[in-house]
Amino acid sequence: MLKISVITVCYNSERYIKNTIESVLNQTYHNIEYIIIDGNSTDSTINIIQQYLSRISYFVSEPDKNMYDAINKGMKKATGDYIAILNSDDFYLNEHVIERLVDELKKEKNSYSGIYGNLLKYDADNKFIKKKKGIPTNYKTLLCSKKLTFVGHGTLFVSRSACLKAGDYDYVNLKAAADYDYVLRLFSQNRFKYSDVDIMGFRVHSESITSSGAINEEINFVLRKNSYDKIPYVYRKMLFLVSWGHFVLRNIKYLKISNFRFLVK
Repeated sequence: MLKISVITVCYNSERYIKNTIESVLNQTYHNIEYIIIDGNSTDSTINIIQQYLSRISYFVSEPDKNMYDAINKGMKKATGDYIAILNSDDFYLNEHVIERLVDELKKEKNSYSGIYGNLLKYDADNKFIKKKKGIPTNYKTLLCSKKLTFVGHGTLFVSRSACLKAGDYDYVNLKAAADYDYVLRLFSQNRFKYSDVDIMGFRVHSESITSSGAINEEINFVLRKNSYDKIPYVYRKMLFLVSWGHFVLRNIKYLKISNFRFLVK
C-alpha cells in the first residue's frame, strides 16, 4: 500500500488552517503521513492545529526563513512513497482525491515519477472564481512557458526518490518563485503524468504570494538559472505559442480577456 506524505507549512493561518487540515484528514485513503510545519505563529493557528495532533504524524512550531525553508524541513521528515505540498490556505476538493490519484500512481509508477492535475480557484470568502485545467508538459516546454501555470504546485504528487534527487527548494534566492524553480528541476530529471482530475482548491487573497506580484520579479532569475536564453529564439517561441495555445483551448470557457494579455507582449 503506497504511503503518501502531505506537507502543510503555515504562519498565522488561523482563517483557513482548519479547512486545510480537515481536507487531508477526511480522505478515504488512510495511509497518509500528515506533516505540519508552523513558523512560530502568533495568532490561534497553533491552538487549532493542536486539536488534531493525534491524527498528525509530525508537527513543529519554530521560526523559519520563509515558506520554502519550512517546506524543506517538512521534506526532510517525509517518509512516504510520494510527497505532496498543500499550502495552509488551500484544500483538497473532496475526500476521494488521494485515493483516486493513488490508483493511477499504482498503474504508472514504472513509467512516471509522479502525477498532477487540475485546481479550482476561490477568493478569500470561499467563493468559486474559476477552474484551471493543467496540460501534459515536459521540462523544456514548461521552461519556455515562463510560468508554472501548466502544473499546479499543490496538485503535484512526486515520488520520494525524485524529491531526494532534486534537492531543496531554493529559499535563499527565491521568496516567491521557488516552486517554479523546483518543479523545473523535477521535470528536467523525470517524467510526470497529467491526470484530468480536480485535485485542490487554491485560494487567491491579498496575503498570498501569488497576489503580491513578487513572483514576477523572480521569474527572470529562474529563466537564467535554467539557460532559457541559450534555447534558439524561434524554437522557444514556438514552444511558448503551441503550449499556451493548448492551455487556452482546454481552459477557454474559464478564462477572461485579461488572461491573454501576456501572450501578445
